[in-house]
Amino acid sequence: MIDAMTAEALKLRGHRATWLMVLIYPIVFLLFVLVQLVTDMTGTAGGAQAPTAALWIEQSHLVWGAPLSSGGRFLIAGFAAVVFAGEYGWNTWKLVIPARARWQLLAAKWIATIILLLAAFAAADLLGLLGSVLRPLAGGPAIPAGVSLSDVAQAHAAAAAHAVLPILYTVVLAGLLAVLTSSILATAGLSVATILLEQLFPSIAFFAYGYAPALTPALAQLLPFYHVTNLVAWAGGSGATIPLGANATIAAPQIVSLAALLGWTAACGALTIYRFGRQDLN
Repeated sequence: MIDAMTAEALKLRGHRATWLMVLIYPIVFLLFVLVQLVTDMTGTAGGAQAPTAALWIEQSHLVWGAPLSSGGRFLIAGFAAVVFAGEYGWNTWKLVIPARARWQLLAAKWIATIILLLAAFAAADLLGLLGSVLRPLAGGPAIPAGVSLSDVAQAHAAAAAHAVLPILYTVVLAGLLAVLTSSILATAGLSVATILLEQLFPSIAFFAYGYAPALTPALAQLLPFYHVTNLVAWAGGSGATIPLGANATIAAPQIVSLAALLGWTAACGALTIYRFGRQDLN
């Protein structure tokens, strides 16, 4: 299993999709930090008001909001589409299947992809934080009073924790679509459509409630769309409440949405393993 993960990591390390969809985050943050430092040193920065300690800490971990956003998840799904569906397009599955159990090949791809994504976001986060610390030395705004290392570490750890499950769910869902469609384009397209459906779900639920008032709340709690939205909202401090009518709403505690999305992730993973195990890849 370790060998399979190592081989997958080596394969992804130099892939163009890795640079365009994963390593783009630390690269962009590095360039942003360099521009900020040069601006501070040349004295061309505007006289913006210094942020409070709470705002400074919140702004220091903004990169972890990318996996919670539609655009960030589009890139994650697109990368997963290349990782999983690319094997069909390149006709390389048959070269590696004789050496490993099929579930191990999938597990190696899941683990390598998720670790690579988390490492890229963590690197971007550290670069952004380093830039914020170096700016006062370059003539930029000072770190506000009240900012402590423990508060910064706690805020960054919480932001990273909120991003793990959306990344995991998006990768596993894209992997399932890749196994079902055997196409990078179809996988990416269906993943984007699913993410857009999550954004449209409150409007869809409100419209459907007028025709099926008993069924709509039950489906909302069963399907993953609302729970993704709810977890993203909880990352900001409060859950998502969807109004359905005068006396009806959709709402759930964070733990309920967490359990529901974990269940859907496990179900997608199990279905992926089952379908992949029955495919003829010769």
